[in-house]
Amino acid sequence: MATRAAIIYFDGDNGQFTSTYNHYDGYPENLGVALEKHYNDDFKAHKISREGYISYMDPETGDIEQKNQQDPDVEQVYDEDTAASQINDVIQSYGADYAYIFSPALDKWVTIKNAGSNTVMNTLDQLMPEMFGRGDMVDYDSIDNMEEGYKIKWKKFIAENDDATVRFEKIRDNAYRMLKSEDGKQVNDYVDSLVNQIKLNPSDADEYIEYDRTDWKADFDDYISDKMDF
Repeated sequence: MATRAAIIYFDGDNGQFTSTYNHYDGYPENLGVALEKHYNDDFKAHKISREGYISYMDPETGDIEQKNQQDPDVEQVYDEDTAASQINDVIQSYGADYAYIFSPALDKWVTIKNAGSNTVMNTLDQLMPEMFGRGDMVDYDSIDNMEEGYKIKWKKFIAENDDATVRFEKIRDNAYRMLKSEDGKQVNDYVDSLVNQIKLNPSDADEYIEYDRTDWKADFDDYISDKMDF
């Protein structure tokens, strides 16, 4: 199962936004870092939002892998009252675990964790005045009535996700990405066994987090070979 994400460029002045779907490693420690490091200005943010489909983005280089080529989604925004709903619809249609939004008014990426349509809407409603170039930037630390995990300040996401959950998501996504040419059912079975192994022995995550393509293939082949012996 991949960690999906939406990459969105919002242009309040021209009344439209562009969105691109990202399939693998969409969590802040990977895609979020890549966007901050390599696409953190108006021109580059707009360009990456027009890719349409991205399989994976390398956080070190900003290079992208594309399994499919498709046009970006371009949505028209009529006013501040409808914009949040339109953006939320795109995020939900992607099945995105995270959304990354850049607008000229904000002049930076804002990260939203998708913990449900209502919570995304609450966050977007907070952002809309600034994204349209009106009002002061929302004080994220004052949004105390939002449940844990729904805040969108970048540092908050790093703090709350720097744990075993994010490490596991990275391991899982790497397994699917590195083994995408193998039999899908066998890969699913392998990843399921990997999940159980890490749950029983969390320290094993340290080894898997360092795996390259060769390591994943060797471990997968060993798993298939062991299954065939029974």
